[in-house]
Amino acid sequence: MSKSRDITLRGVVIGRAQAGEGSVRVDVLTDEYGLVSALATSGREERSKLRSHLQVGTYGTYTLVKGVGTWRVVGATDVTNSHFSVAACSAEARQAKQQASSRVISLVRQLVKGEVRDAGLFDALWEFVVALPSIPDGEVAAAERRSVGRILAALGYVPESVLGGTDAGLVRAINEGLAASGLA
Repeated sequence: MSKSRDITLRGVVIGRAQAGEGSVRVDVLTDEYGLVSALATSGREERSKLRSHLQVGTYGTYTLVKGVGTWRVVGATDVTNSHFSVAACSAEARQAKQQASSRVISLVRQLVKGEVRDAGLFDALWEFVVALPSIPDGEVAAAERRSVGRILAALGYVPESVLGGTDAGLVRAINEGLAASGLA
């Protein structure tokens, strides 16, 4: 395989499903191509070097190859899992941060379909998962609300004008946007 076909980009794994006996199909939200569904051959097998890099919530630099009908994951570097990156926190803070990460990633997984690049969406998710370990314990809920607001604004569900307003206004706009979409 020619290395010139390799595409290296930043991404966050937002979904994962078994594909065959030992392979896995991952949904990676990327900075350059938007949502990419890629196959990792033997990615579920114990001997796989990619196995730990393909868990939901993992973010880093991925190397993909676009084939005739599918993308394939061929490498990953500088990866961190948002659930494990908070291990040094107190048990209560760790649980709050892991739950916030799961909710935000789940929301993105529900709302985003197809390979459409959206820098605002990617940046909102990336910045949240990267900042998660350093968010002060009492500010996790507020950080989650801001992240959800940015994600929904990038997708057109809430106006960007509410992002700089009060938390109450942001929550109201988020609830209205989700209700209008049929997701709430």
